[in-house]
Amino acid sequence: MGEPKQLLRYRGRTLLNHVIATAEASRLDHVVVVVGANAQAVVDSIEADRATVVHNPDFQMPNMASVVVGAQSVDAEAYLTLPADMPGISADVIDAVIEWWAAKAPWAALTEYEDRVGHPYLLSQAALDEAADVEGPKVLWRLLSHDDSGRVTRVTVDTTAPRDVNTPDDFEALLAEE
Repeated sequence: MGEPKQLLRYRGRTLLNHVIATAEASRLDHVVVVVGANAQAVVDSIEADRATVVHNPDFQMPNMASVVVGAQSVDAEAYLTLPADMPGISADVIDAVIEWWAAKAPWAALTEYEDRVGHPYLLSQAALDEAADVEGPKVLWRLLSHDDSGRVTRVTVDTTAPRDVNTPDDFEALLAEE
């Protein structure tokens, strides 16, 4: 992207602050923001009421390093992951996943949108422990979307999946949706 995408401005705030505000508006008990690259600039930009910020010293490792660092900062039975580059995830979707956890307590869950499967992901402590030992990139996606053991459930929501901002074109498309 040429710059930290968490700090890209969208609708008057950074992408990261949109995600934080949504997380804080949901029923999540704890909101943890894991920072790595450009940590000081990201920390200085954070606008949060109740989020805890933790640093991942191994941020260049695959994405599980940040998930593990974040999970280690709180005592919970399950963990919900939200990427900083998807400001369109709503508090209603987060709450639907939380309600699913409260009713079913699955090993893990993916969110099934009208058009695809995606974030947020929910991990029980057992799922997190197993995922932490898996090597390589996109561990959660590989582990959860390719599971045929029946341990991973899908939480169906009645909306389309939010845009994932991975490229300048993705960001321009997000801005065009305003």
